[in-house]
Amino acid sequence: MLVTGGAGCIGTNLCRKLVELGAEKVIILDDLSSAYEWNIPKAKNIVFVKGSVLDDEMLKRVFKEKLDYVFHLAAHFANQNSVDNPETDLMVNGMGTLKVLQYANLINVRRFVYSSSGCGVYGLDSKMPFEEHDISISLHTPYQVTKLLGELYTNYFYNLYSLPIVNARFFNVYGPGEVPGKYRNGICIAGQ
Repeated sequence: MLVTGGAGCIGTNLCRKLVELGAEKVIILDDLSSAYEWNIPKAKNIVFVKGSVLDDEMLKRVFKEKLDYVFHLAAHFANQNSVDNPETDLMVNGMGTLKVLQYANLINVRRFVYSSSGCGVYGLDSKMPFEEHDISISLHTPYQVTKLLGELYTNYFYNLYSLPIVNARFFNVYGPGEVPGKYRNGICIAGQ
C-alpha cells in the first residue's frame, strides 16, 4: 500500500490503522512540507520515503513495489494557503494528483482512494443537506478548484481505464497528529 501525504494528521492515523488491520507493507511518500518525520508511526512494516508527488523519479521508485492500494492524501492544503500560493496549489493538487493516477493506472492498482474536500467540491452556494452528486463550479479559492479537479481526474481514469476509485470528501478534519501552524484548523490552534 502507498499513502501519499502519509506524514500528516490523516495519513499517520490511516497508516496506524492499516498496520493494525494487517497490512504487510505501508509506504509513506511525503515531502514534509506540512508535516514532520517525528509524526510518522514507527512500525517494522511502515517505510517512509521523503519525496514529492511531483518527482517522477521518486514516483517510479515507490511504484516499483507491488501496490494494491493507493491512498492519495498528499496536497497543498488550506483555502488561504491556496490564495497565497496559487501556483503551488495547482502544481501539487493538480499535476501531483494526475501523476499519481498515471502511475497507479500503469500497475493496475486494486483501488485508488483520493482525498477530496467537501468544502471544496460543494462550494458556498450548495443546498443543504449535501448529496453526493452535488458539486459547484462557483468556487472561491484555488484549493476548491484543484480539489474538484482531482475528482474530475479520478472520474476520468475510472471512465477511460476502469481504474477503481473512491473520492473521499473530508470536512474540517482534526485529531491526533495534527500540529499547529499558520493554515491549521481552529481546533488545533486553540489547543496550543
